[in-house]
Amino acid sequence: MTELASEGLASFESREISPGSFLHIRREARRKTSRLRISWINDLGPGNALRCLIPACLLRGTRSHPSLRLLNRRTEQLWGLSVGNAIDRAGQRHIISLSAEFPEDLRLPGSESVFEDAIAFIREVIQQPHLVEDRFCEETVHNEVIQHRRAIEGRIDDKRSWAMQRCLEEACPDEPWRFHEYGTVENLESATPGLITELWRKMITTAPMHVHFSGDVDQQIATEALLPLFDDRGAEIEQLSEWFPLKSASPTREITEHFQVQQANLVLALRTSTRFGDPLHESMLVANGVLGGFMHSLLFTQVREKESLCYMVHSYNDGSTGLMFIHAGIDVDSAPQARRSILEQVEMVRQGRFSDEVLEMTRQSWDSSLRMIQDSPASLAEFDLRSRVTGREADLAGLRNRIAAVTKDGVVEVAQRIELDLVYLMAPEEAS
Repeated sequence: MTELASEGLASFESREISPGSFLHIRREARRKTSRLRISWINDLGPGNALRCLIPACLLRGTRSHPSLRLLNRRTEQLWGLSVGNAIDRAGQRHIISLSAEFPEDLRLPGSESVFEDAIAFIREVIQQPHLVEDRFCEETVHNEVIQHRRAIEGRIDDKRSWAMQRCLEEACPDEPWRFHEYGTVENLESATPGLITELWRKMITTAPMHVHFSGDVDQQIATEALLPLFDDRGAEIEQLSEWFPLKSASPTREITEHFQVQQANLVLALRTSTRFGDPLHESMLVANGVLGGFMHSLLFTQVREKESLCYMVHSYNDGSTGLMFIHAGIDVDSAPQARRSILEQVEMVRQGRFSDEVLEMTRQSWDSSLRMIQDSPASLAEFDLRSRVTGREADLAGLRNRIAAVTKDGVVEVAQRIELDLVYLMAPEEAS
């Protein structure tokens, strides 16, 4: 077991149990509950939808509790332990997670305890699911396919999110982050109990795995209890793809699509040529905050409040892909004016035509957001995991200090890298 340097890792003490298998423990005495998260990392790709079925099938029953009813009964016996799953993405990586929350032993009456039983239960969920003839139950897989199909098809109902995804797909047709974490309906058509069982075995044995635990438990005791979660790990761990190189902007393209919407959605995709590890990464975070990350930002105060060209507007910078998106909800007739005004604000940042007050408010807003992460074990685990997955230093305090040190000159310098790549408009059908 190789000890990793833990200094500055958002208070998580981290160990590499075996190649590709990592345990992160954080002593947390301020809460009444412990929190456990197990995450498997894969590359985003056309097979995302099938992988998404795995955690849902795991939570339908185990060898000892072979139905959802019996599974729920067991969680009630474990002092109301809650267990759930999540599907997420970080750059070009696909993240599948199971999480559990349960009371601290110190908070239970008398000599009652739940810690070791809770860990054993989660281990069984992962390593010993309910199988029929060595496969997931056909009815379980069928039902989860239906549920996940609904989730995929339901994405279009959130027009803001759908517009962002469509812009991403059009701007990055050959880049790995174009794939949505839920995958596609077409991919689900190949789902069978045998295939999902095979993918489950492959995931828990060969995919890079991170276990995060926060609780008021001695580190050595927690480590000994959590180590069995790694028992099924294979000797050969799947190698993830190398990070896709950042691209510069192509000649600006414009795409308009028509849907049954009342409000149009305008999305601008911009290339920043800046990602995690770049000396100007923190300056880009502040530049995005000055532009459109907060309520005091230029896009909000100028485009929305002063010119009344949109219902809402914000910008988002992705440090793992080198992309910035500006999204505005508008009346379709105001699209040309809104686009022009948005790009004027980008130019204002490039030229440094923003006040010292806005800069200071942005630094303070970032610091407030990062301090909020410190107050949540779940958010800390999320920050730590995403940092590791995307190659960012998992040092929350260091990030706060670097953002506080960003100067106006740094913002102007990094803003010179921002280039418009694609203008995407989701317009009402009657506007076609």
